[in-house]
Amino acid sequence: MGSAAFDRDAMRARAVAAIPLTAWLGCAWLGCAVLGCAGPGDAADDGAHATTAASSTATHGGAASTGSDAGSAATASGDPSDGAASGGAADGGSADSGGDDGLGPAEFDEGELDDPSNGGTITFTQIGAAGWYPSRRDPAIGPCDAYEADGCCMAQHEVAGDHLTPWDEDLVLTLRGPMLVEQLAVYGPAGDDAGDWRLVSGWTQDVAQGVSFDGGAEFDGAVGTECLVDVATDRDFPCGAGSEPYCPPSSDPQHLGFAGSKLFVVLASMPHVDERVAGEPCSAGSDGNWWDAPWIGLSLGELARAGAFSDCQCYAKNPEEWWLGDGCGQFNVFEVVNDNNEYRNLDVFSTNFFGYAGYVGEGPCGAQCDVSALAPEVDLIDKAQDAEAAAGAEASPTQGPGAAFRRPTQGYRYFLILMDAGSRTVQLAVVHPLQIPASVGALLPALPFTLPRSAVDALLDLRLPQ
Repeated sequence: MGSAAFDRDAMRARAVAAIPLTAWLGCAWLGCAVLGCAGPGDAADDGAHATTAASSTATHGGAASTGSDAGSAATASGDPSDGAASGGAADGGSADSGGDDGLGPAEFDEGELDDPSNGGTITFTQIGAAGWYPSRRDPAIGPCDAYEADGCCMAQHEVAGDHLTPWDEDLVLTLRGPMLVEQLAVYGPAGDDAGDWRLVSGWTQDVAQGVSFDGGAEFDGAVGTECLVDVATDRDFPCGAGSEPYCPPSSDPQHLGFAGSKLFVVLASMPHVDERVAGEPCSAGSDGNWWDAPWIGLSLGELARAGAFSDCQCYAKNPEEWWLGDGCGQFNVFEVVNDNNEYRNLDVFSTNFFGYAGYVGEGPCGAQCDVSALAPEVDLIDKAQDAEAAAGAEASPTQGPGAAFRRPTQGYRYFLILMDAGSRTVQLAVVHPLQIPASVGALLPALPFTLPRSAVDALLDLRLPQ
């Protein structure tokens, strides 16, 4: 496997020019070293129960988000009014591609791709809500008006708007194995959301630019079962005394994440543990609640900087009741749920948001979804019928999608996560490399440096299967 190399220095310069520095907030969720840790299991029920323990004992948090403007972004100080938070290239400039074609199409060896599949989409609308979550502060400075105990100081962080809030804030992407990643790209608006978008971070088997994995560790694309790999930008976040949101001093580098509107593209396969080797495992046996359960998740950067499985975090309004997940919460974008209970299904993804705004989406399918009865080209499952969905699913805070994505165990898929603040829409898509819809041809498979707004709109309108 492989993909076209691209100019590291030019890419870095263009990414910094294209995105306001205030948009680079975040760091690695849970702060685990690459392929380095696992924790207790997580559980969810269909449409009612947030993923717990494994995901929920993490610590998130972010700076204030107004949600009042498409592309709004928090600043390193936690003040969204500081700097060009809502668009416009840094220093008034705009990115120049300089002839760079971006990442380029991935190259696959014979036998690495399965037969073409039909793809799938789940479209979430009306995403974002005003409210508050606890944000960690230096106990020597405060304020500690949300929670204070045993040196843990949490401020009540108000979120005023509803444009994708709080998911317009600094986010960190987390990959859990078993997973084999071939390409990873992150796009964001070069100025305001209505204009062109730019490739701001990219990784292939050959090069990595504008991106960090678990604070700077090397990443070879393989994530073992029950291992976590966190993806952020390569820009530092200074932890220690006076940092806001506060993060304890650490010998490991902490990094800023992705704020405002953004598009994540992950080209990956998720083979079962007993079918193909995907990295070294982070567990000794098969009884762990994350065993053979890949996950692509998004979390606020503050959670990572609080430390792995910290007991002082923004995940819930009361850190002692972390299982409620009613604080900054989490977005389980594509999550296979094991948990060693009735919700276990190692072939189907669960998709849900939760936090101070409540629960959006649906939990795992459990035994209700039996993929053994489905044709191999099925990527999106109608959960009620245990059959291929007739069309792309739609969801909102008041309605679940009624559909679930199928785990790709035999070949690769593009996993697309588009978060558009202006339209309050989150679009999720799974696309086979050999069955790319013409409407997203401007994005796939080339992953170009410049993405016109029309291509973003085409992805928002995509409905698969069709």
